[in-house]
Amino acid sequence: MMEPGPPPPPAPTAAAGLGDSLSDMNYYRQAMQRMAEDILSLRRQASILERENRILRSHLAQQEEDGQGKASEARHTVSVKQKLLLSELDMKKLRDRVQHLQNELIRKNDQEKELLLLYQAQQPQAALLKQYQAKVQKMKALEETVRHQEKAGARGAVPEAHQCWQGREPRVQPSLCSALQVIEKMEQVLEDRLRDRSKPPPLNRQPGKPSTGFPGLSASGLPLGSTTENLPLELYSALLAENAKLRAELDKNRHQPAPIILQQQALPVDPGELGAGGDLAERLQEIHGPGHSKCTQTLPAQDLLSDTSDKFNLLAKLERAQSRILSLESQLEDSARRWGREKQDLATRLQEQENGFRHPSNSIIIGQPVSDPPGEAPGGSGGGAGSHPTSKVTGP
Repeated sequence: MMEPGPPPPPAPTAAAGLGDSLSDMNYYRQAMQRMAEDILSLRRQASILERENRILRSHLAQQEEDGQGKASEARHTVSVKQKLLLSELDMKKLRDRVQHLQNELIRKNDQEKELLLLYQAQQPQAALLKQYQAKVQKMKALEETVRHQEKAGARGAVPEAHQCWQGREPRVQPSLCSALQVIEKMEQVLEDRLRDRSKPPPLNRQPGKPSTGFPGLSASGLPLGSTTENLPLELYSALLAENAKLRAELDKNRHQPAPIILQQQALPVDPGELGAGGDLAERLQEIHGPGHSKCTQTLPAQDLLSDTSDKFNLLAKLERAQSRILSLESQLEDSARRWGREKQDLATRLQEQENGFRHPSNSIIIGQPVSDPPGEAPGGSGGGAGSHPTSKVTGP
C-alpha cells in the first residue's frame, strides 16, 4: 500500500479536492478485493487439506482394523463355540425334563381314572346311605314321640295294665293288654249307645227344640263342639271300625318283641294316623244318607265318654303308634340286610377288578328296583316295603 501524500493546500479549488477523494476510494476498494480473494483461496486450500486428512485417517483406521480383525474373529469363534456347547447341554436337560413330565402326566391320568371309577362306584352307596340315615332319624324321632305319649298315657293306666298283664300271656306287653281292655270297654259303650238309638224318643220333647247329642271326639280325644254334635252315628261307626282295626293290629303284633325306645328328637305325629278322622265320618255319612244325622236328635243327653275317655283314646293312639314302630323296624331291618348285600356285591366287584376279572359292560345303572328276597315278608302298614329303588354299579 502506498502512503497518503501531503494534505492539499487550504485554498485549492473544489474540483481538485473531489478528484483526490475518488482516487483514495478506488485504492481502498482494490485493496479490499485483494483481501477477499486471499481469504477465499485460503478457505479452498483448508477444505482440500481436510478432505485429504479424512482420507488418510480412513486408510489408517482400515489398516488398524485389518490388523485387529483376525484376533477379534478368533475370540468370536471361541465364544460362539462355548455358547453352542451350553445350548446343547440346556437342550439335553430340557428333553429329560419333558420326558419326566410326560411320565408324571401319564401316571396322574391313570390315578384320575381310578379315582373316577371309585367315585362312580361309591356314589350309589352314598345315596343309599343318606336314605337309610334319614329313615333311621325318622324312626328315632317317632320312637321319642311314642315314648312321650307312653309317659302321658301310663299315668292313669298302670293298675289296669298290671291286672291285664297278670291274666294274659307272658309275651304280651302291659300297654297292649291295657289297650285291649280299653277297646273292649269302648265297644261295649258304643254298642249300648247304638241300642239306645232304636228306642222311641220321649213324648214330652218339644218338636222344634233339638236334643243335645253326645260330644264327638277329635284326633286328640277332646270334644269337637257344635261342628260334630250332629254326627254321632257316623262317629260311632268310625270308632267301631277303628277299634276293629286296632284289635287286628294288636293280635298281629302280640308275638313280636317289645320295641327299643331311644331318646332322640321328637317329630310331630300325623293327626290323620292317630284317630278316626273326619274323612271317614264323611264317607260313612254319604253311605248311610242324611237320615241318620236326623235320628241323632232323639238320643238322650247322656255322657258318652267320662273322665276315662281321654285315657282310652290316648292308649289307643299309643298302641297304634307302637304297631307302626314295629312295622318300621321290620322295614329298617330289611333295608339294612339289602344294603349289606349290595355292599358285599360291590366289594366283590371291586376285588374282581383289582384281580383282573373285568366285566364286559362299563355302565352305571342307578335307580333299578330290587324286589324283596323270597321268604321275607314286606314291612308293615307304614309303607315303603316291597320293591325299593337301589343303585347298582357294573364293573368296567
